[in-house]
Amino acid sequence: MNDNKLKNNNLLEDNISLYSRYSVSTLFLKFFVTLLLTNKITKSVSLKIIRFTLIKNNKFLIGFLNGVYFGGRNINEVRNNVRILSKNNIYSVLDYAIEGENDEIFFDNAVESTLKLIDLASEEKNIPYVVIKPSSLGSIHVYEKKAKDINFFGENINSWDRILKRYNKIFSYAELKSVRVMIDAEQSWIQTAVDKIAIDCMIKYNKSSPIITLTIQSYKKEAVDLLTMIHSIAINNNIKAGVKIVRGAYLEEETNNKEKSVGTFFSKKEDTDSNYHFLVKFISKEIDFFYPFFATHNEKSISTILNENELKNRSFWIGQLYGIRDDISSELAFNGIKTCKYLPYGPIDKSLPYLLRRINENAVATDTFVKENKNIRKEIISRLKHKLEWQ
Repeated sequence: MNDNKLKNNNLLEDNISLYSRYSVSTLFLKFFVTLLLTNKITKSVSLKIIRFTLIKNNKFLIGFLNGVYFGGRNINEVRNNVRILSKNNIYSVLDYAIEGENDEIFFDNAVESTLKLIDLASEEKNIPYVVIKPSSLGSIHVYEKKAKDINFFGENINSWDRILKRYNKIFSYAELKSVRVMIDAEQSWIQTAVDKIAIDCMIKYNKSSPIITLTIQSYKKEAVDLLTMIHSIAINNNIKAGVKIVRGAYLEEETNNKEKSVGTFFSKKEDTDSNYHFLVKFISKEIDFFYPFFATHNEKSISTILNENELKNRSFWIGQLYGIRDDISSELAFNGIKTCKYLPYGPIDKSLPYLLRRINENAVATDTFVKENKNIRKEIISRLKHKLEWQ
């Protein structure tokens, strides 16, 4: 394509539908779950029921969420989904989504899992990034102390050194294999320490290629300052900074932990949206120093990105969560935009924090999910009509 504008507003009928990977019964469930979660009256009760049944290890609900919003329980399952997505020219970003563990053995195992993902990404052309979760590489307690700039003593020094070694082991291997690594966002009380690691490692590893990508959350009022600082560092160190722009997924947690929360947050969605678009425009104007990944399901944000003249014929990615707005992902990819789905995977029982956060993100009463449900309804009607014709 000569420019990044969509050719049409509707998916072509002969374009392979991402919905084809779902059974009719799963489509019905996806339709009704989204309907309940995006309705102001039913949203709160539905969230409580889903949380309760997940915590109680309800196999039916867990199986449904695994099939719709989760990439698989292991590498083989996620690899199969990568190939399904690739039929639509959609790439995959892989994330080993286990959270909540807090011991050195787990942290070391997380490194080994990431190295295996890097191996897979080096073999599969449809995996441009792997994701690391900072809290899977070290103790939140240690990150938090470092973020507060508290002097370390004894075991804390050793713990921090081990954290740095884990990052460097991953990044040096990724550099060797020419695979990009995306650092996921965390809660504000540890994010400052994560940002410091990411920026220091960018200076070291992003000399010839944007190996490391840092996530910037636009619901934080300080997001512009962070992006501006990264821009200056990129200029001064002659590197291309990888940046992923998101709205943010921890607002409820930040609100409930005000005594620990660091920084200030936009309380209105409209303000977060405006900040997101400001970050897009800043990156566009300074694109020579950035390798951006824009994560969004918002059609206005996508239009903002595609209408930035400076981004035309330049390298950037647009990504959506697995199982959300498949219609947008397909249309972007069909029109030649580099498009990713964010594929979390891992044992379901150990990935509940991730699943619950994704459900919260999905539970937003916006046109985004109203339009998705219209497309799901079309797919269901088409399937049923086709079935009747063959009877």
